[in-house]
Amino acid sequence: MRNTMKVVRWEIKRNLKSKSFLTGLFLTPAMLVLFFLLSSVFNGANEAFMNGTVAPDILEQFVPGVFAGIILLSIVYTGMMTFQSASQERKDKMAEIVLSSVTPGELMQGKIYGYFVLGLIQVFVWITLAIPFIIWKFDMSIFTYLFTFKTIVFVIFALLGYLLFAALFVGLGATIEDVSAAGSFQGMVLMLPFVPLIFFRSVLEDPNSTVVKAVSYIPFTSPSVMIFRLTILEEWVWMEVALSIIILCVSIWICTKLAGRVFKIGIQKYGKNATPQEIWKWMWLS
Repeated sequence: MRNTMKVVRWEIKRNLKSKSFLTGLFLTPAMLVLFFLLSSVFNGANEAFMNGTVAPDILEQFVPGVFAGIILLSIVYTGMMTFQSASQERKDKMAEIVLSSVTPGELMQGKIYGYFVLGLIQVFVWITLAIPFIIWKFDMSIFTYLFTFKTIVFVIFALLGYLLFAALFVGLGATIEDVSAAGSFQGMVLMLPFVPLIFFRSVLEDPNSTVVKAVSYIPFTSPSVMIFRLTILEEWVWMEVALSIIILCVSIWICTKLAGRVFKIGIQKYGKNATPQEIWKWMWLS
């Protein structure tokens, strides 16, 4: 655990000194606010929303979901950064130096935890920068809708989504030396966080349809779909919520085990990107 925490601190310090990370950290919320203001000016946004007079029951329903969506967006983005980090270290042959003092498992866990902290830092900065805008358009009472049990459930889905994708991405990053020459298999895995977008229209039309319920139990779509679906639903079916969380937890455990095996072998190999056949073989090596 001591070596894992060393990797965590190293990843945090390295990224906090990175210009690209700091630029995204402050530029993203500024751009979102700007787009929101421009859309209200040119497209004539809803008058009640713009005047901050949204009904309390609507705020109670949507505020926790929006908050969890921000968390999910941020930490999934930082989860994808674990892929870039592992791939870059493999390309620069830094892994040989790092693995002289830590084990592959400690390095993988350190990357996952480190980028998780970076994701939380992003959320904190984004919300802090958004507070003046929220107070301007609404009032401080809107924050009372965050401190509910529903918010806890939303955050659980967001965090589980991060752990799932971070394990996949850090394992996948260890199989790629040249990102520009990555195969279609790696590309498809990187697109997994965006697959739920296909079903958002179905969720809007009928959040209790068979298709929507089915994708609520698929690990790669469950976090985003459940956050969006529960935000729309007025009454939750807690059995479905519990089952979705259980499936996610089991999937995270399996993916972490398999990704750990891939990472352990892949991070120490150089010269070319791993093929899907090689990745499949590494997954089942003990």
